[in-house]
Amino acid sequence: MPLLHSRLFLFFILFFAYSYSSAQDEYYPPIEINDASSTTEKTGKQDGEKAQEEDAMTALEKKKERLKRLRLGGIFGVQFGNFTYVNISPTVGYMVIKDRLEMGGGPIMIYQRFRYNSFGAYNFFVYGADVYTRGFLYKGLFLEARYDLVNKPSYFNIDRRLNVHHLLLGGGYAAPISNIGVLNVSLLYNVLDNEESIHRGTFGKFPLILTIGFGFGIGRN
Repeated sequence: MPLLHSRLFLFFILFFAYSYSSAQDEYYPPIEINDASSTTEKTGKQDGEKAQEEDAMTALEKKKERLKRLRLGGIFGVQFGNFTYVNISPTVGYMVIKDRLEMGGGPIMIYQRFRYNSFGAYNFFVYGADVYTRGFLYKGLFLEARYDLVNKPSYFNIDRRLNVHHLLLGGGYAAPISNIGVLNVSLLYNVLDNEESIHRGTFGKFPLILTIGFGFGIGRN
């Protein structure tokens, strides 16, 4: 009996030792803890980057739109002979209201030379500034108001220079030139017509002036 008890005791000792060892070898997978703050931060960064890209795209589109509204042009004319006339009057305009209202201005630079006989001639410069407004009614049709202030020698006393004001009112048509610009043809009445005016009537003494100019957009469609 003592031998049987000893064997049973040894059996239980070995059984518990084996059970404890098996329990120690069991694998328990680690518990995953989601870091909510990290996820929020990552999402926030993505949203922030997307917002920056959208802001950059919006700024670029606005810049392109502003460039499309710019208009470079002016009136350029030359004539040679007994009467020489060179007009270089560039303008810069901007479509304040898209396709509806254009405002702009620029310098006026005119050179004139009169030959009064075979041996003598008189030449002088006219310079000043010009501002204009065009309101487009339908397609290329527009109403126009233009104000010019120039400094010139008097037609009655060439040794005296004076400032002359012009207010031109009328309308015209902007004819497209391919897709690069327009040809502006205007018929304007000189409200402040006087004997010192540089704008003479195109069709006689009546102060109705036909002008032809150009306009070119900077931005491409």
